[in-house]
Amino acid sequence: MSAQLERTTTEGFEIDLNLKMPIVGLIRSHIMSLGKKSMMEIESKDNKARTWYDGTTKWDYDFKEGTLTISEDTSADQNGEGQIAPIKEVGNGYKLSIAGETPTTWKIHCKKEKSNPDKDAPEQIDFTVSKETFLPVYFGGKKSFVTLSFENMKIGVSEESVTFNPADYPDARIIDKR
Repeated sequence: MSAQLERTTTEGFEIDLNLKMPIVGLIRSHIMSLGKKSMMEIESKDNKARTWYDGTTKWDYDFKEGTLTISEDTSADQNGEGQIAPIKEVGNGYKLSIAGETPTTWKIHCKKEKSNPDKDAPEQIDFTVSKETFLPVYFGGKKSFVTLSFENMKIGVSEESVTFNPADYPDARIIDKR
């Protein structure tokens, strides 16, 4: 799995990230990243937004309001790799064990070690790895009242899928904060 995940650095990736919180409910995100460019679509019960980053500029499109906010890209994650860091670094601070397998997947259980320096890390993480692709099919854990899961990971995205195209939003009301 680690060897496959290293490919994301040059080929990019896409993945679904789901966060479930009390009161707020379920927040679904679809993330695509390639080099310094990334696109994230976030959907909650009340709204849907799409954000692009290119290392210099950030574009936020709010579907409900019909607004496109342009600002400086000040994100610390200039290559998108931070999005999948929990998956790439799961061996650090956790004891991993095979929890089962099917003809197509391995199920792995991770238990947080006392030496884990991340006090906010979940006590337990479960993930499933495809035997065909060696990529995570599911990766999730719970901390306090927040449940987090990564699903449907694929390696390889096109430049167009992570590049903002103003022609796709001709009726957007522009708010330029640069």
